[in-house]
Amino acid sequence: MRRFMMALMLVPLASAAVGNGDPFGFLPDGGRGIFARAFPDSRAQQAALAETRSAAEWSAALAGSGLTEREAATLAAYLAHIAPVQAGLDPVADLPRDGRDMALAQCQSCHSLFSGYLMQRRDRQGWLSVFASPFHAAIPMTEGERAIFADYSAINLPMRLDEVPPELRF
Repeated sequence: MRRFMMALMLVPLASAAVGNGDPFGFLPDGGRGIFARAFPDSRAQQAALAETRSAAEWSAALAGSGLTEREAATLAAYLAHIAPVQAGLDPVADLPRDGRDMALAQCQSCHSLFSGYLMQRRDRQGWLSVFASPFHAAIPMTEGERAIFADYSAINLPMRLDEVPPELRF
């Protein structure tokens, strides 16, 4: 109940902070969000999702894609975890949750998104170790999802203070 109430309190605040668009549009995109930009047509998406590559191999394949270094690293880590995967008619719609999705769904129900997540500096192992505590261990996430979350968080955090809307800095 406490998580639900916290989430309800944050939604209007975040909406006021960002306006009519995505209230969390300031957060870096996760792999799911970057995927369609890197692979703009269905055929390229299906081909990419059929590949088995390490994060390093995906990074090399994404060189010259027009993505920033951070976006390429985020997408490479995500694809290394989820691919190969059977793609449907709309490969983007069928993609599993990415680290951004999981952070928004899980972290802010107990923590201030700002101080409890966005301002934290940890490497991949540091983010994975968060799940050792009893209350984090109970979060319904698979080991694969935890790895996706840890990679996303290690690559994209901490955010700079000026990247977070003032209304969310608490």
